[in-house]
Amino acid sequence: MLVPVDAKGESPVTQTEISDPLSHDFYICVPEKLVCQVEVFSPPSFQHDPALVNAHKRPDGSGIEDLGTQQIGGLETTGQREITTVPVRALGNDRPLVAKREFWYSPALGVNLISKRQDPRFGTQNFEVTNVMLGEPDPNLFQVPVGSKVIDLRKSASE
Repeated sequence: MLVPVDAKGESPVTQTEISDPLSHDFYICVPEKLVCQVEVFSPPSFQHDPALVNAHKRPDGSGIEDLGTQQIGGLETTGQREITTVPVRALGNDRPLVAKREFWYSPALGVNLISKRQDPRFGTQNFEVTNVMLGEPDPNLFQVPVGSKVIDLRKSASE
């Protein structure tokens, strides 16, 4: 759960997720209950075909815009902006609602380092990955908590 920076309490860990692209396992653990479920992991695909990016622009300004590349924290990233326009009266609105989402994706890490969302319906949200340390992470970070019951959902998915 997210809490404001100036909040007196800390953000409690309600769930942890462990994604293993080598074994194709995806664990969702609830530490408070010592229960984890394991599913088949399929890595997400965030790449758009550059030839199609500008082809998606519509007359209302909606579409995907290529923002090029930039270095963030010493890592090369590729940026894209998605613009969506909600037409007049679609949601009871008296003017078009323009929502923008901007992503700066690191191919080296396989994640978005920056994600920005501006939407008149939900406000502004900014997320940024900081303090990236390259190298092998501590293997203990990828272990199911000791004493946890594991519910294997991979078997039912393949049946």
